[in-house]
Amino acid sequence: MTSYAVDSKRQAMRSTGIVNEVKDWVDGPDGKRRPAQTQARDEETGMPLWEVEVLYRQTAFGRESNTTGVVRVGSPVRPVMAEFAPVAFVGLSVECRVTKAGGLAESWRAEQVDDKATPAAAAPASGSASGKAA
Repeated sequence: MTSYAVDSKRQAMRSTGIVNEVKDWVDGPDGKRRPAQTQARDEETGMPLWEVEVLYRQTAFGRESNTTGVVRVGSPVRPVMAEFAPVAFVGLSVECRVTKAGGLAESWRAEQVDDKATPAAAAPASGSASGKAA
């Protein structure tokens, strides 16, 4: 696959607020690979890996559209992302490949979430919004 470094400040992305663990893969007794119960770790840093879902604009064949993707990033704890807030990454890169159907598939990676440029989600409020019991 071909890998490209991406300037996170120029490729505008917004968090959808969804962050999932990346699972390790294991070979089953039937020879098929399956996701394990254990969380995958970055081979270089040893950090647990997370997939941060993002929304970004792309242009294909002269047509602009919004698309979602996931950025795989290492972090000691689950990143907390505000829904639809701008998100930036340190060391953002993308690997591109052509699928069997002739389409383009992207795999995004980053060293870490840029905490200085990314607002965290607000903590859930205790009680109802109006202050009255329902």
